[in-house]
Parts: sequence; C-alpha cells; structure tokens
Amino acid sequence: MPTPEPQTRIDQADAKAGSREGVVRWVLLISLTLAILAMTLIWVTGALTQDNVESQGTATGRVEAEAEARDAPPADSAAAVPSPD
Repeated sequence: MPTPEPQTRIDQADAKAGSREGVVRWVLLISLTLAILAMTLIWVTGALTQDNVESQGTATGRVEAEAEARDAPPADSAAAVPSPD
C-alpha cells in the first residue's frame, strides 16, 4: 500500500507571497488628499484672478458686465481722449 504524502501547510503571508501591511491604503489616501489639495489650489487661484466679466455666471450677466466695462470711463481720466461724438 502506498504511503500518502504529508500535507504541506503554509501560513497566509507565505501563500500570498507578501505581507499584509496596508501600504496600498496609505498610498491611495495620500494620493487622494494631494489631488484634492491641488484641485482646490487651482480653483481658488483661478477664482481670485478673474475679472468682473468672467465672474458673471450667466450669459446675460456676462453681456451686461461687458457693456458696463465698455461704458465705464478709464481709470486715468486725465489721460483720456474725448470721443469725437
């Protein structure tokens, strides 16, 4: 009668050929945090650098702001040349 081969028992870390340290979770958490911070920085700097026309949220608001910008006197009125009208 043949003798059965002994069963080999290995633990979970050896079966997976690695350890379970949770490093992937930390990498994903740090990457997500950095991405959120970068997008927030881009959004805030963009919002701070836009002028009055760009800050209008609707098409009607933009048209009105552009009309006001054209009709407004220049900042340095002493150097302004009067229009021939």
